[in-house]
Amino acid sequence: MDIKQAEEIMNSPRKVEVQYDDVPVWIESIQGTTANIVVIGTNKKMTVPVEQLEYTGRPVDPENIYGLQ
Repeated sequence: MDIKQAEEIMNSPRKVEVQYDDVPVWIESIQGTTANIVVIGTNKKMTVPVEQLEYTGRPVDPENIYGLQ
């Protein structure tokens, strides 16, 4: 994923799932070329390279806390 797309997702009015290493996450913030992410369904936070994130487009909501549809 490029930084522009990551910023658009992060600034979206709804939470949109992305994946990091096949794990559903959402983006909390971006600093340079890294993103601060949270694993969906947990409070585990990580800082990862933006380029390693993959867009899924799935919404994150209480009915979909693990990114499954």
